Amino acid sequence: MTAGPAEGRRRRVLIVGLDAGDAELIEQWCAEGALPHIAAMRARGTWARMATTADVLHVSAWPSIFTGAPPDAHGLYHAYVAKPGYQGPVRPRPEESPVPFLWKLLSERGRRSVIMDAFMTCPLRDFVGTQIVEWGTWSWFTEPAIIPASLGKEMRQRFGPYPAEDHSKIGMVPLPDPQGFRRRLLAAVARKVEVVTWLMGREDWDLFLVVFGECHGAGHYFWHYQDPEYVAYPTDASAELRSALRDVYAALDRGIGELLRHVDQDTTVLLVAGDGMGPNYSGSHVLGHLLARMGLLHDTQLGPAAAAADADGASARRPHEGRRDLLSTLRSIIPRSLRATISRTMLPRRVNERLSLRWKTAGIDWQRTRAYLIENANEGYIRVNLAGREPQGTVAPGSDYEALCDEICRTAAEMINPATGVPAAQAVHRIDGLYQEPCRVLMPDVVINWSDQARITTELATQRYGVARHPQPGHAVAPFYTGNHRPNAFGLAVGPGIAAGATLEGAHILDLAPTILDHFGIEVPPHMTGRVLRELWRPTAAAAD
Repeated sequence: MTAGPAEGRRRRVLIVGLDAGDAELIEQWCAEGALPHIAAMRARGTWARMATTADVLHVSAWPSIFTGAPPDAHGLYHAYVAKPGYQGPVRPRPEESPVPFLWKLLSERGRRSVIMDAFMTCPLRDFVGTQIVEWGTWSWFTEPAIIPASLGKEMRQRFGPYPAEDHSKIGMVPLPDPQGFRRRLLAAVARKVEVVTWLMGREDWDLFLVVFGECHGAGHYFWHYQDPEYVAYPTDASAELRSALRDVYAALDRGIGELLRHVDQDTTVLLVAGDGMGPNYSGSHVLGHLLARMGLLHDTQLGPAAAAADADGASARRPHEGRRDLLSTLRSIIPRSLRATISRTMLPRRVNERLSLRWKTAGIDWQRTRAYLIENANEGYIRVNLAGREPQGTVAPGSDYEALCDEICRTAAEMINPATGVPAAQAVHRIDGLYQEPCRVLMPDVVINWSDQARITTELATQRYGVARHPQPGHAVAPFYTGNHRPNAFGLAVGPGIAAGATLEGAHILDLAPTILDHFGIEVPPHMTGRVLRELWRPTAAAAD
């Protein structure tokens, strides 16, 4: 690296992650004076809007940052993934990723790390440092753990539990207490800052990485209160809720200011987000009905809206045909809110996961289905029911598979929102054209990134298959998001040798891991496809001493 902290000094790095922290909102609220500490960081450091893997697969951003590898190399791209040999989606397992997390590479070279609430990761064995897993993350992908165990006991005695609920405890029913959720998120930010500052002084570390998930939940559930253009904007909301999203960002800003007071002048600080949050105009909840109209998906759980396709002659499906096993029948009898309550309060997490996954596909007649959805409230993920890959596959590899993918892509590209006349898809991707690494087999075959300008609510129209309808707009369907992900990633760096008030162009989130390894003098491994951001540093008198 061309410049950095002076030789002989500790080359520490503090990484503060803002989960779904939106670059556009941060720029706006810095300009308005609502985020003074982040604004001060921008004045004395370097800011970068970054390209991101989230522009196609939004949940892939954090694992891509942590591994320096694209999603077809690490395989962690969503809360549900496909897996050859399984009929329908499964939960991803971070421990099965074939590429290592950044801090494992540091540990192998004797560098000590404190890793706290790193999204979609897992505890590592034989690790040099401290690991706090799923304490205050928004979504859990493994069981909570604090290593060493003695630290966990001391943390619980000093600080108690994390004050806000995780994603598994919210989202299956409309948010019942938004004011309370706001208060819990603000309390959670303050509590986590207390824990982090304590750990920064207690633990020995070269790298300290902490991710704050509070802006993730706030973005999903508070967006409509502050966006008068949004379809679900409530005209009678309280002032407290009007400012709820900004309040959470302001609390994070105060917390960042507190963390900066606890680092010395030789520590490099990175503030990072791999994607952001905007209005929810996803059409994914309508997509199943379109696949039904195309005759590709036969699912009794789609209900009357999909059955109407028969009357149009778009499919040979008859409303009461198809396999309806016991789980499908139970699912149709038990209200979703009751199922969610039972799952949240009575079942162990892994049991809840297995039952939830089984219910998601319980109504599909696989012998007649040629394509299905990997459930996603953001992008549209379509997986072909491919013979030899899916156990009950119906589509032959080769020309049959290629023709079906082409047909799905053509149809997706011509979709419009009939209410606005605007094309529904911002982009339609054949995944085979983007990714070829081994974890490609875990991915959908077609991905649809929705256009915010289309303002999709309940309908998708195509010339060949007519209008597919869902009875509710996306924000009224579980998980009831009014805000949803957009690829507004950023990085902000301050520290020795980093240019003040500068803007870095052309950076990608995949550049972060190799840059950090290079900072510690560690060779960048071949699986990291990004570059070292050498232009982030500039020679200074202090760095040259």
